Amino acid sequence: MMGAEDISAVYAVQQACYVPQMVEPEALIQQRWQQVADTSWLACDSAGPAAYLVAYRSLKNKVSALGEAFRHAECPDTLYLHDMAVHPRLRGSGIAGRLLASAHEYARANGLSWLGLVSVQDTLTFWRKLGFEPVVADADQQRVLATYTGPACYCLLPVAD
Repeated sequence: MMGAEDISAVYAVQQACYVPQMVEPEALIQQRWQQVADTSWLACDSAGPAAYLVAYRSLKNKVSALGEAFRHAECPDTLYLHDMAVHPRLRGSGIAGRLLASAHEYARANGLSWLGLVSVQDTLTFWRKLGFEPVVADADQQRVLATYTGPACYCLLPVAD
């Protein structure tokens, strides 16, 4: 799990992974973590924090805008994976799959039916290999997806029993 002491390192991983327009402020990462610490995972290697996944309990087909605050939904059916980043030094190590497995297990244990996310930076092929499928965006979703830089696609994966 991610702790308050890890926020600066998470910000550094984000900077190493995303185009500058997609890097969210460190203060926002801190605020989000305070709201959803129970759904924030961190992976480290010998050099320190190197990958993370920040999610929150949400509703199917609800898409989060870039820079939006997080709050767990009262009657969720979906674990929304807002941000997963793996530092370039760990790419290909399988850590993304392990972080996703943690989120999947959390969703299963908490009775959630879906994992949802927004694919950005040409990652749709990666997410599809993991079983996520794109959802045709309605007008509200298109408006929110437009807050991301470049093509953005909302995707869902059913949570297996």
